[in-house]
Amino acid sequence: MMTLRRRARSDEGFALVSAMIFLVVLLIVGASLVQTSSQELQTASRVRKESRALNLAEAGIDYAAWKLYNAPTTALPTTWTRSDLPTGTFTVAATQYVGATGPVPNTVVLQSTGVSQGWNSQLKVVGRFLQNPGTNNPIFDNALFSDAELRVGGTADVKGSVHANANIKFNGSPKVDGDVSAVGSISEGGTVTGTRTPNAPQMPMPTIDLAYYRSIATTVINGNYNFNGSATLDGVTYIDGNCSINATFSGTGVIVCSGEVTVNGSARLESLETDELAIVAAGSVRINGNCRIEGYVYTHNLDIPAGFTGNGTADILGGVAADVINVNGTLLLEYREPTLPLPGDSSAPPQFASISWRRVR
Repeated sequence: MMTLRRRARSDEGFALVSAMIFLVVLLIVGASLVQTSSQELQTASRVRKESRALNLAEAGIDYAAWKLYNAPTTALPTTWTRSDLPTGTFTVAATQYVGATGPVPNTVVLQSTGVSQGWNSQLKVVGRFLQNPGTNNPIFDNALFSDAELRVGGTADVKGSVHANANIKFNGSPKVDGDVSAVGSISEGGTVTGTRTPNAPQMPMPTIDLAYYRSIATTVINGNYNFNGSATLDGVTYIDGNCSINATFSGTGVIVCSGEVTVNGSARLESLETDELAIVAAGSVRINGNCRIEGYVYTHNLDIPAGFTGNGTADILGGVAADVINVNGTLLLEYREPTLPLPGDSSAPPQFASISWRRVR
């Protein structure tokens, strides 16, 4: 009996020691987890503040570009500060850019500092105002223009020049009756009657200034709109929404759409000799089925790339310039020079384009 009692006491003591050891291990693990969580929270807070400061610095660059765009004769140097923002402040200084031979006309240096909860970030951007000597921006001298990589399929037949601000890849045996240039490479294949120019200079796409178009519009439509049957063009028709087109147009004019454009059948002209059409969209332009477009199409967006897309046959008399071009069916395109006021034309405020972008801090 005494032996059993001693063994029971020994087991109780061992269990107590084991429980204490287990408790100590739990406390150590718990303390480690608390410390790790605290470090992760501190890191997340720091990253959030740094991101806010960087976003504020970027906002400063956009703000300065907007100010200079609306008042390009502003005397330099000058500084703008915004302290009424919910996440922090930014200060941006604009100075004249000076090159090796002296000040460079229409070129500025923007240095922006964003501050959020004690953290700051600084950006330095060199940009220039694109002064257009002619009626329209040089990108509209092309039958086909893409700001991204351009893939030209074997069913494509393009009469006019082609340019891409990236690579150009020919699949199959497409035909291009004109010059082909690319900022990147140009693949072999296809039939090109003109010259192939890889490593060509980049051609900046002009911004679609919706406020400017709305201010000069002959007709302003708030909300989505459908063009069906017959329609008359007269100057700028501004649509604050999406637009669908299946119509024959008379007159001359530009359809400017703040949203997307869908061509469901045709966008024809009553007379090719006297009428002219251009479509400008801040959203994508999509063709459904077999479409005939008699006019120039321009689609561009700074935030989300706007594309010219669709299936079926795109038969175009005019041209296409877009952030991305992706036509899976047949593309038949004959260039017709536009004379209407497209983005970046000489009558609009001069466009601002960045040449270099660098994070200083």
